[in-house]
Amino acid sequence: MARSTDSEIVSLVEMPANDQQAVAGSVLYDSMAPPAKYPGAVALAIGLSLSGKRLRAKVQDLADAGYVGIVYKTNGKPDTVLRAAARETGMALFRASDSVPWNQLAEIMDAAVIPHRQSGRTLVDIRPGDLFDLANTVAAQAGGAVAIVDPDQTILAYSTLPDQPIDETRRSSILRLQVPRSPETDRDYRRVHAASDVVDVKTEDPELRRTAISIRAGAGVLGSLWLLERAGHQNKDAARILREAANVAALHILHKRTTYVSNLTRQLDMVQPLLFEPKRAELAAIRLGISADSIRVAALTAWPADAVAAQTLQSRLRLFDTIRTACAIRLPSAVCGLSDNIVYVVLPQGTDSDWHFQRGAILAIVRNARRALGRPVLAALGSAATVNRLAESRINAEMVLSELVRTVAEGQIDPDSDQVVADDESLGSRLQLRRIVSSLTAAGQLPGVHAMRIAEYDEQHRKSFEETIRAYLSCGGNAMETANALKVHVNTVRYRLSRVKTLFGIELDDPETRLLVWLQLWARHN
Repeated sequence: MARSTDSEIVSLVEMPANDQQAVAGSVLYDSMAPPAKYPGAVALAIGLSLSGKRLRAKVQDLADAGYVGIVYKTNGKPDTVLRAAARETGMALFRASDSVPWNQLAEIMDAAVIPHRQSGRTLVDIRPGDLFDLANTVAAQAGGAVAIVDPDQTILAYSTLPDQPIDETRRSSILRLQVPRSPETDRDYRRVHAASDVVDVKTEDPELRRTAISIRAGAGVLGSLWLLERAGHQNKDAARILREAANVAALHILHKRTTYVSNLTRQLDMVQPLLFEPKRAELAAIRLGISADSIRVAALTAWPADAVAAQTLQSRLRLFDTIRTACAIRLPSAVCGLSDNIVYVVLPQGTDSDWHFQRGAILAIVRNARRALGRPVLAALGSAATVNRLAESRINAEMVLSELVRTVAEGQIDPDSDQVVADDESLGSRLQLRRIVSSLTAAGQLPGVHAMRIAEYDEQHRKSFEETIRAYLSCGGNAMETANALKVHVNTVRYRLSRVKTLFGIELDDPETRLLVWLQLWARHN
């Protein structure tokens, strides 16, 4: 198996003296629980700490349970202790790229085992929906490297056979699970999608040849199949193999899509009433096996906000899958839901220590998702609630998330820092103020006559009194600081302030009036 995985994705770093052990499959490993017995398995060690005191014992536990290898990520940390433990126990070690999601690694490792199982040697023998098996089978028949790509140029699967040709396009695509975008690449994909047969695509390396064919269901394009060959060793039957494979791939993509959507819909249908329908929440909790007296909801989303709104359904599902996979290891009692661009994680709690552990786990999940998706992920933690009032925890989490998005957008929080996991307490007075403003706005008390009068005057006369008054009040009534903030001369600020009472009847020397005006102006912009 070690020679069958792409070294750019998973590299062999330790191999026992007996390297002829049979590999039976891969298993997600929960480092907080004893491993299930699985002779010949490879453990995908998502939650394994490389500096844990029990690291040696955990490796021994895996060996005793029959495991023959461990896949792990370093995330920038040294792996000396793990490697020493692997040598002592006779365990193979595979170091995975930090940027590849764990669910993708699971498929890669299973695909790498296939040649040793002697299965999937013909197109008709492939398990329904197993695109990695399909890619390996086509690669073996055609004698090159194969990739299966969706219409948005996201990598669905790729071959993992040994000694395959590779160029920079394939390397970058696999590492990112996304084909590098460029005008030339977009043009190539449009040409492949429009064609009804195999298309030659230019490569930068003259010693390599790339061909592709669209994968169709009727008139609709489901994706494309790509073959990279060595120019001097072309398979004369490659075009025929690609045509047959494209027809088979369409069935597998449709099966995978239907199965995935069916399973996802079933889970979301169960979680939906728990989050959004208080009258059905208790029944939903029973169906999901949630019996805790105290529950919190965490709300997670990708950032920046403008990109979130433009996300495709597939990218939102990728965010959901990334978080759900990590939760399966770090928070096995949690359940996940999805609505619009927000992934919800329902966290049953028993003690205060559960809450601290869960917060740390959510931070680890955010870090993992950030690496996997290549963009920041923000997480908001709602207040504790009972099952029948869980919607209140969700609403609280959404409010925290909304404020967190604004705070990150304003540059007050680095989107790549650990501060992107927030709750009521960490956001402080700003969130409390927003709640007050929301309540007063809903009651029709805000933004108020002062703010509206100033805004109308500025619009009619093309002035900037609102900006000046807001800055002046935010700077504690200091004209010099206001001038610096607005990047104007201090005399300009003083002149504008001298006209406020005449134009608007506002007495800025009165503290209660200052508070009211500041609150009204803050409400207009928040």
